[in-house]
Amino acid sequence: MTDDIWRIEYRQGMIETRKEAAALPPRVWSGTEIPEEVRTAIRAERLAELSGTYGDPQAGDPIQYDQLTLTFPRSAVKLELFNRAILLFLTDDERIQRIHHVLCKLDKAGAAASE
Repeated sequence: MTDDIWRIEYRQGMIETRKEAAALPPRVWSGTEIPEEVRTAIRAERLAELSGTYGDPQAGDPIQYDQLTLTFPRSAVKLELFNRAILLFLTDDERIQRIHHVLCKLDKAGAAASE
């Protein structure tokens, strides 16, 4: 399934309220624009299995927010994280570590595209 990723949409930033999340500009990669190292990380970390919401929006002020949507030919997977740094520091949840690994790859790909 992860070999057929059609589109990746990633929003991230610091927000004051959950409602502000929709205003964060997305970074979007489609088809052949998706870097191979990102595809490899998504496969290796089995991100398609981790759809859902993680973290507590009340745990930080402002709120660190990440939203990742992976679109496949017949489905989409959406991951939403609140206060990722706090989650990584305070929990030993391997799912958060897997998601974090992929988001780091996306951050690197986004930075390279901006240069």
